[in-house]
Amino acid sequence: MPHHSEVKDIDSVLEALREHGMRITATRKRLVSVLFEAATPLSVEAIHRKLGRNTFDLVTLYRCLGAFEEASVLQVVRDEQGKALYEMIDTAHGHHHHVICRKCGKIDCLDACMIGPFEDAARKLGYEDLSHRLELYGLCAGCR
Repeated sequence: MPHHSEVKDIDSVLEALREHGMRITATRKRLVSVLFEAATPLSVEAIHRKLGRNTFDLVTLYRCLGAFEEASVLQVVRDEQGKALYEMIDTAHGHHHHVICRKCGKIDCLDACMIGPFEDAARKLGYEDLSHRLELYGLCAGCR
């Protein structure tokens, strides 16, 4: 199954940010590095810890995460309680969806987005500039 680790390399992410009109600062490079190296989507608290709480301002972190999402290099995954988790995405393949274990919190990526028919129905109703989020929740094989 695909995972955010399929993002080719940090340079491709930085290039996508440049193409979106962002300056590549040392702060943004550090954040890209932390997200790129993560094995699973991370909470803001976990990202902040990895960056160094005393050296990375929370306001700046939220601002960068929002800008990265707008540039389509990052996506937000929400656990069942609505907590935001962040991960890099391959800009060539776009977003993907997840299934999250209710018990242990394990997150697996799903390899396809099958929302197309719903988006087509929304377009027929006159909607444009559509977006969506979808996470599935259940018990993983280890927790059953």
